[in-house]
Amino acid sequence: MESQSEKNYQFYMESSFEEYAGKWIAIYNSKVVSHGDDIKKVFEEFIKKFPGKKPLITWIPGEETLIF
Repeated sequence: MESQSEKNYQFYMESSFEEYAGKWIAIYNSKVVSHGDDIKKVFEEFIKKFPGKKPLITWIPGEETLIF
């Protein structure tokens, strides 16, 4: 049985997040539940919606970002 963290990670790996380029996102229950420019605000918004839960939070690179 997959844990919630594993499900969130699988969703992240299989999805496209072009509309969130250059933003932080919080993923929970295989959905983007919070996003923005400030990681702290993204996390605080998540905690208000899902107290006591753990999200997957990641930054989505923009087109100008080079990844080697």
